[in-house]
Amino acid sequence: MGGECSEGSCESKSCGSACESSCPCGTSGCSGDPLECATGMWSGSFFQAMKAVQVDILKSKLQKAWGAKMEKAADAVLESMQGQWQAMLAQSQAKSGLRERLQSLWQEGK
Repeated sequence: MGGECSEGSCESKSCGSACESSCPCGTSGCSGDPLECATGMWSGSFFQAMKAVQVDILKSKLQKAWGAKMEKAADAVLESMQGQWQAMLAQSQAKSGLRERLQSLWQEGK
């Protein structure tokens, strides 16, 4: 198994993305060694790319296995969210109308 990743240090790990953000080039965490920094960045990129490929593969398999059900679920979610969105807009308009009326009232007295 790889090393530990702690604040201010960046060693090889089995999953390189954990160190990626804590070891930017030029900081003391990488001892200012550009090769160490580059190696860490390549390692992190490798694991990001591997995850992206896994996600793409799973997307296709999920689409084949559950696509029809997920389409129906998406329709249900969209329909529900549209109703919620319309309600939020109506509430916002009501608040805006009240604000305008109050502003008008307070400006009359000046």
